[in-house]
Amino acid sequence: MFLRGFRRRTGRPVPELAALFRSIVEDGRDVHPMASDFLQHFMDGAGEARTLPQRWLRSFRAIRRAERKNRRRFERQLARAAGKLGDGESTWLHDHWDARINALIGTELFYVSRMSLLRSEGSFVLTRTGPRVEMSGTVRHHWFDPYDWDRGRWVFIPRHGFVPIAVGRELVEADEARNFLMEARHVQTVKGTWVDGRWPRRGRAAFEWSAVESGTR
Repeated sequence: MFLRGFRRRTGRPVPELAALFRSIVEDGRDVHPMASDFLQHFMDGAGEARTLPQRWLRSFRAIRRAERKNRRRFERQLARAAGKLGDGESTWLHDHWDARINALIGTELFYVSRMSLLRSEGSFVLTRTGPRVEMSGTVRHHWFDPYDWDRGRWVFIPRHGFVPIAVGRELVEADEARNFLMEARHVQTVKGTWVDGRWPRRGRAAFEWSAVESGTR
């Protein structure tokens, strides 16, 4: 559960707050074009969900780290399931894992989404022949975060200093802006093998992940 912002007021007129955010949009286009685009969408007030390019999103270490975390969770889960299979048996596994993401301060991702979630949903088939288990499956990664100004008290924005979070909240209350959902999806396939190890050795697993190309780059 995210910490919500303190319900403090700026005490400034709405037109002045709107002018501040529009100046942030213009000043940031050369430095953080994606963040400026999303702030502009917030100010336009349509409230329509926006899809982020997966290539841009995955260029940030925090996103890749969350993806690796969920993949390793699946790998451990598959290895445990493989060890329980008897010779000639097959099984099907379906599960999901969530990874929280905290963007690094100062990166463009921070100005788009400070705290977000990556949900990875996977379906796999495992088949054992003798000491060897073959595994294959598909994992669908779904990143999402509501774009709002409702967490924390201040955010430092270059050329503008510390801007109160309450500015965005008051613009929404005045119907001068609207929150919206940000999301991105990408798919990976995985193939793996698990080889039984006689006591006291444990079974050994190896995995190979591949990206599935999509239209959103």
